[in-house]
Amino acid sequence: MENLIIKATEQTADVVLNANEGKIEFSGVSIPEDSYSFFTPILRWLDAYIEKAPAKTIATFNIMYCNTSSSMYISEILRKLRKLKSTGREVEIHWYYEEDDDDMRLLGEDFKRISQLNFKILVAPSAI
Repeated sequence: MENLIIKATEQTADVVLNANEGKIEFSGVSIPEDSYSFFTPILRWLDAYIEKAPAKTIATFNIMYCNTSSSMYISEILRKLRKLKSTGREVEIHWYYEEDDDDMRLLGEDFKRISQLNFKILVAPSAI
């Protein structure tokens, strides 16, 4: 299965979907003008990944800011990861937020509660 890598822009996050290593990573800002076009390839990749995923998947979200439509797509990504977990594979979520960003921390807590996945909510390492 091919990996999917999408380079960050001013409006979209950096995305690394690595099937062999079981790593799913989102970092940066997610405020795409056309959320459907940005997230559709990611959701399609996840559908194929579920069929061939390794025993463990770690999904890392280090999103500094996201708009409402991105939040809806992140919710859909978590739904797909819950489906992956239902196949007997291990799924772990790492949700990072800036230390003083209560909104992103609370969003992570909401996703943790809703998704019922193994969720770690962590303070992002400081940029130097």
